[in-house]
Amino acid sequence: MIRKDKMKEKIAVLGPEGTFSHQAAQTLNGKPEIVFYKTIHDVFDAVDREECDKGVVPIENSLGGSVGFTLDALLAFDLKIELEEIVPIVHCLIAVDEVNKGEIKYVYAHNQSYSQCEKYLRKNLPDAQILETTSNGESAKLVQEKESKEYAAIGPELAAGIYNLEVLQKSIQDSKFNVTKFVVISKSDTEHSGYDRTSITVYPQVDRPGLLWEILGYFKNNNVNLSKIESRPSKGKLGDYIFYIDLEGHITEENPKKVITELEKVAFVKILGSYPRKY
Repeated sequence: MIRKDKMKEKIAVLGPEGTFSHQAAQTLNGKPEIVFYKTIHDVFDAVDREECDKGVVPIENSLGGSVGFTLDALLAFDLKIELEEIVPIVHCLIAVDEVNKGEIKYVYAHNQSYSQCEKYLRKNLPDAQILETTSNGESAKLVQEKESKEYAAIGPELAAGIYNLEVLQKSIQDSKFNVTKFVVISKSDTEHSGYDRTSITVYPQVDRPGLLWEILGYFKNNNVNLSKIESRPSKGKLGDYIFYIDLEGHITEENPKKVITELEKVAFVKILGSYPRKY
Protein backbone atom coordinates (compact mmCIF):
# COMPACT_ATOMS: atom_id res chain seq x y z
CA MET A 1 0.00 0.00 0.00
CA ILE A 2 1.05 3.61 -0.62
CA ARG A 3 2.42 5.18 2.54
CA LYS A 4 0.59 7.81 4.57
CA ASP A 5 1.80 11.42 4.31
CA LYS A 6 3.19 11.48 7.84
CA MET A 7 5.50 8.53 7.09
CA LYS A 8 8.81 8.98 5.31
CA GLU A 9 8.37 8.47 1.56
CA LYS A 10 10.41 5.89 -0.29
CA ILE A 11 11.86 7.07 -3.60
CA ALA A 12 13.12 4.59 -6.20
CA VAL A 13 16.24 5.78 -8.02
CA LEU A 14 18.66 4.40 -10.61
CA GLY A 15 21.66 3.17 -8.66
CA PRO A 16 24.01 2.46 -7.19
CA GLU A 17 24.68 5.58 -5.13
CA GLY A 18 26.27 8.50 -6.93
CA THR A 19 24.13 8.86 -10.06
CA PHE A 20 22.67 12.12 -11.30
CA SER A 21 19.27 10.53 -10.53
CA HIS A 22 20.49 10.27 -6.93
CA GLN A 23 21.46 13.94 -7.08
CA ALA A 24 18.02 14.86 -8.48
CA ALA A 25 16.24 12.85 -5.74
CA GLN A 26 18.15 14.79 -3.08
CA THR A 27 16.43 17.99 -4.24
CA LEU A 28 12.97 16.66 -3.34
CA ASN A 29 11.23 18.03 -0.27
CA GLY A 30 10.92 16.03 2.92
CA LYS A 31 14.28 14.21 2.75
CA PRO A 32 12.75 10.94 1.47
CA GLU A 33 14.32 7.54 1.93
CA ILE A 34 16.14 6.69 -1.30
CA VAL A 35 16.16 3.10 -2.58
CA PHE A 36 18.50 2.19 -5.45
CA TYR A 37 17.67 -0.09 -8.39
CA LYS A 38 19.75 -1.49 -11.24
CA THR A 39 17.77 -0.18 -14.21
CA ILE A 40 15.18 2.43 -15.14
CA HIS A 41 12.71 -0.42 -15.74
CA ASP A 42 13.34 -1.63 -12.19
CA VAL A 43 12.56 1.87 -10.86
CA PHE A 44 9.19 1.85 -12.63
CA ASP A 45 8.49 -1.70 -11.47
CA ALA A 46 9.23 -0.77 -7.83
CA VAL A 47 6.70 2.07 -7.95
CA ASP A 48 4.16 -0.03 -9.84
CA ARG A 49 4.37 -2.82 -7.22
CA GLU A 50 4.26 -0.18 -4.43
CA GLU A 51 7.66 -1.08 -3.03
CA CYS A 52 8.29 2.65 -3.28
CA ASP A 53 5.94 5.63 -3.29
CA LYS A 54 7.63 7.44 -6.18
CA GLY A 55 10.51 7.13 -8.59
CA VAL A 56 13.00 9.56 -10.10
CA VAL A 57 14.18 8.91 -13.67
CA PRO A 58 15.99 10.90 -16.38
CA ILE A 59 13.85 11.69 -19.40
CA GLU A 60 15.81 14.13 -21.56
CA ASN A 61 19.28 15.61 -21.83
CA SER A 62 19.95 18.90 -23.59
CA LEU A 63 22.82 17.31 -25.55
CA GLY A 64 21.95 13.62 -25.86
CA GLY A 65 18.20 14.00 -26.34
CA SER A 66 15.48 11.78 -24.91
CA VAL A 67 16.18 8.77 -22.71
CA GLY A 68 14.58 5.91 -24.62
CA PHE A 69 14.36 3.53 -21.64
CA THR A 70 12.25 6.09 -19.77
CA LEU A 71 9.94 6.80 -22.72
CA ASP A 72 9.37 3.08 -23.25
CA ALA A 73 8.65 2.52 -19.54
CA LEU A 74 6.15 5.41 -19.45
CA LEU A 75 4.23 3.63 -22.19
CA ALA A 76 4.50 0.19 -20.59
CA PHE A 77 3.52 1.09 -17.01
CA ASP A 78 0.35 2.71 -15.72
CA LEU A 79 2.19 5.44 -13.83
CA LYS A 80 2.03 9.23 -14.07
CA ILE A 81 4.57 12.01 -14.21
CA GLU A 82 3.88 14.29 -11.26
CA LEU A 83 6.90 16.60 -11.29
CA GLU A 84 9.84 17.62 -13.46
CA GLU A 85 13.26 18.72 -12.18
CA ILE A 86 16.10 20.31 -14.16
CA VAL A 87 19.61 19.32 -13.03
CA PRO A 88 22.82 20.88 -14.41
CA ILE A 89 25.12 18.05 -15.51
CA VAL A 90 28.75 18.50 -14.45
CA HIS A 91 30.84 15.47 -15.37
CA CYS A 92 34.13 14.74 -13.64
CA LEU A 93 37.03 12.45 -14.45
CA ILE A 94 37.55 10.46 -11.26
CA ALA A 95 40.09 7.85 -10.14
CA VAL A 96 41.44 6.12 -7.03
CA ASP A 97 44.25 8.63 -6.60
CA GLU A 98 45.90 11.66 -8.16
CA VAL A 99 47.26 10.04 -11.30
CA ASN A 100 48.78 11.20 -14.55
CA LYS A 101 46.26 10.90 -17.39
CA GLY A 102 48.86 8.96 -19.33
CA GLU A 103 48.56 6.12 -16.78
CA ILE A 104 44.86 5.67 -17.46
CA LYS A 105 44.13 2.75 -19.79
CA TYR A 106 40.42 2.21 -19.10
CA VAL A 107 37.53 4.60 -18.51
CA TYR A 108 34.19 3.38 -17.15
CA ALA A 109 31.32 5.42 -18.57
CA HIS A 110 27.57 5.28 -18.99
CA ASN A 111 26.73 5.62 -22.71
CA GLN A 112 24.99 8.99 -22.19
CA SER A 113 27.95 10.29 -20.18
CA TYR A 114 30.38 9.11 -22.84
CA SER A 115 28.43 10.88 -25.59
CA GLN A 116 28.45 14.10 -23.53
CA CYS A 117 32.24 13.95 -22.95
CA GLU A 118 33.39 12.43 -26.23
CA LYS A 119 35.46 15.42 -27.42
CA TYR A 120 37.26 15.64 -24.08
CA LEU A 121 38.09 11.93 -24.12
CA ARG A 122 39.34 11.97 -27.71
CA LYS A 123 41.66 14.89 -26.91
CA ASN A 124 42.87 13.92 -23.43
CA LEU A 125 42.61 10.12 -23.31
CA PRO A 126 42.77 9.04 -26.97
CA ASP A 127 44.22 5.59 -26.21
CA ALA A 128 42.00 4.72 -23.26
CA GLN A 129 39.46 1.94 -23.73
CA ILE A 130 35.89 2.94 -22.89
CA LEU A 131 34.05 0.37 -20.76
CA GLU A 132 30.29 0.87 -20.84
CA THR A 133 28.29 0.73 -17.58
CA THR A 134 24.62 0.98 -16.65
CA SER A 135 24.99 4.15 -14.56
CA ASN A 136 27.46 6.79 -13.37
CA GLY A 137 27.24 5.31 -9.89
CA GLU A 138 28.29 1.91 -11.19
CA SER A 139 31.22 3.53 -13.04
CA ALA A 140 32.56 5.05 -9.83
CA LYS A 141 31.95 1.88 -7.83
CA LEU A 142 33.89 -0.23 -10.34
CA VAL A 143 36.88 2.12 -10.17
CA GLN A 144 36.83 1.87 -6.38
CA GLU A 145 36.79 -1.93 -6.60
CA LYS A 146 39.69 -2.04 -9.10
CA GLU A 147 42.00 -0.01 -6.83
CA SER A 148 44.23 0.59 -9.85
CA LYS A 149 45.61 3.79 -11.37
CA GLU A 150 44.89 2.33 -14.80
CA TYR A 151 41.16 2.83 -14.31
CA ALA A 152 39.10 6.02 -14.24
CA ALA A 153 35.42 6.88 -14.51
CA ILE A 154 33.14 9.62 -15.70
CA GLY A 155 30.63 10.71 -13.09
CA PRO A 156 29.34 13.46 -10.84
CA GLU A 157 31.33 14.89 -7.97
CA LEU A 158 28.75 13.29 -5.68
CA ALA A 159 29.99 9.83 -6.77
CA ALA A 160 33.62 10.72 -6.05
CA GLY A 161 32.70 11.64 -2.47
CA ILE A 162 30.60 8.52 -1.90
CA TYR A 163 33.26 6.11 -3.19
CA ASN A 164 36.26 7.98 -1.74
CA LEU A 165 37.75 8.75 -5.15
CA GLU A 166 39.78 11.70 -6.42
CA VAL A 167 38.43 14.22 -8.92
CA LEU A 168 41.17 14.48 -11.55
CA GLN A 169 39.30 17.08 -13.56
CA LYS A 170 35.93 18.73 -13.11
CA SER A 171 33.49 19.87 -15.79
CA ILE A 172 34.74 17.69 -18.65
CA GLN A 173 31.45 17.73 -20.56
CA ASP A 174 31.71 19.02 -24.10
CA SER A 175 29.16 21.80 -23.55
CA LYS A 176 28.60 24.01 -20.53
CA PHE A 177 24.91 24.12 -21.48
CA ASN A 178 24.40 20.53 -20.35
CA VAL A 179 21.28 19.88 -18.30
CA THR A 180 19.07 16.85 -17.78
CA LYS A 181 15.37 16.85 -17.13
CA PHE A 182 14.31 14.30 -14.53
CA VAL A 183 10.72 13.36 -13.78
CA VAL A 184 9.08 12.04 -10.64
CA ILE A 185 6.72 9.15 -11.35
CA SER A 186 3.95 7.84 -9.11
CA LYS A 187 0.41 6.48 -9.16
CA SER A 188 -1.06 9.88 -8.36
CA ASP A 189 -2.50 12.59 -10.60
CA THR A 190 -1.27 16.13 -9.98
CA GLU A 191 -3.63 19.05 -9.47
CA HIS A 192 -3.72 22.10 -11.72
CA SER A 193 -1.06 24.65 -10.73
CA GLY A 194 -1.64 27.36 -13.32
CA TYR A 195 1.72 26.71 -15.07
CA ASP A 196 1.62 23.11 -16.22
CA ARG A 197 2.80 20.69 -18.87
CA THR A 198 0.98 17.58 -20.07
CA SER A 199 2.80 14.62 -21.62
CA ILE A 200 0.94 12.19 -23.87
CA THR A 201 1.57 9.42 -26.38
CA VAL A 202 -0.34 9.30 -29.64
CA TYR A 203 -0.53 6.07 -31.63
CA PRO A 204 -2.43 6.61 -34.92
CA GLN A 205 -5.03 3.95 -35.70
CA VAL A 206 -4.36 4.23 -39.44
CA ASP A 207 -1.58 5.66 -41.59
CA ARG A 208 -2.64 7.98 -44.40
CA PRO A 209 -1.33 11.06 -46.21
CA GLY A 210 -1.71 14.24 -44.15
CA LEU A 211 -2.35 12.47 -40.83
CA LEU A 212 0.47 14.20 -38.94
CA TRP A 213 -0.60 17.56 -40.39
CA GLU A 214 -4.15 16.83 -39.19
CA ILE A 215 -2.92 15.90 -35.69
CA LEU A 216 -0.88 19.08 -35.39
CA GLY A 217 -3.91 21.05 -36.56
CA TYR A 218 -5.87 19.99 -33.47
CA PHE A 219 -3.34 21.80 -31.29
CA LYS A 220 -3.29 24.92 -33.47
CA ASN A 221 -7.08 25.14 -33.72
CA ASN A 222 -7.42 24.91 -29.93
CA ASN A 223 -4.58 27.36 -29.23
CA VAL A 224 -2.49 24.76 -27.40
CA ASN A 225 1.27 25.14 -27.68
CA LEU A 226 3.54 22.12 -28.12
CA SER A 227 6.91 22.09 -26.36
CA LYS A 228 8.03 18.75 -27.80
CA ILE A 229 7.08 16.12 -30.34
CA GLU A 230 9.10 13.06 -31.33
CA SER A 231 8.45 9.63 -32.73
CA ARG A 232 9.66 6.25 -31.53
CA PRO A 233 9.18 2.78 -33.02
CA SER A 234 6.06 1.05 -31.71
CA LYS A 235 8.06 -2.19 -31.25
CA GLY A 236 5.68 -3.69 -33.78
CA LYS A 237 6.13 -3.73 -37.53
CA LEU A 238 8.83 -1.73 -39.29
CA GLY A 239 7.73 1.84 -40.02
CA ASP A 240 5.12 1.83 -37.22
CA TYR A 241 5.62 4.76 -34.83
CA ILE A 242 4.25 6.26 -31.63
CA PHE A 243 4.39 10.02 -31.09
CA TYR A 244 5.49 11.42 -27.73
CA ILE A 245 4.11 14.91 -27.25
CA ASP A 246 4.52 17.55 -24.54
CA LEU A 247 1.90 20.29 -24.55
CA GLU A 248 1.46 23.35 -22.40
CA GLY A 249 -1.47 23.30 -19.99
CA HIS A 250 -3.16 20.86 -17.62
CA ILE A 251 -5.37 18.04 -18.80
CA THR A 252 -8.25 19.44 -16.75
CA GLU A 253 -8.20 22.73 -18.71
CA GLU A 254 -10.71 23.24 -21.51
CA ASN A 255 -8.40 23.56 -24.52
CA PRO A 256 -6.05 20.63 -23.74
CA LYS A 257 -9.12 18.54 -22.98
CA LYS A 258 -10.58 19.39 -26.42
CA VAL A 259 -7.33 18.41 -28.13
CA ILE A 260 -7.35 15.00 -26.44
CA THR A 261 -10.98 14.42 -27.43
CA GLU A 262 -10.19 15.19 -31.08
CA LEU A 263 -7.01 13.10 -31.06
CA GLU A 264 -8.92 10.08 -29.76
CA LYS A 265 -10.98 10.07 -32.98
CA VAL A 266 -7.90 9.14 -35.04
CA ALA A 267 -5.44 7.64 -32.55
CA PHE A 268 -4.94 5.79 -29.30
CA VAL A 269 -3.95 8.37 -26.69
CA LYS A 270 -2.29 7.75 -23.34
CA ILE A 271 -1.96 10.53 -20.76
CA LEU A 272 1.49 10.27 -19.17
CA GLY A 273 0.77 13.04 -16.67
CA SER A 274 0.01 16.71 -16.11
CA TYR A 275 2.50 18.43 -13.82
CA PRO A 276 4.02 21.84 -12.93
CA ARG A 277 6.46 23.18 -15.53
CA LYS A 278 10.01 24.26 -14.74
CA TYR A 279 10.42 26.17 -18.02
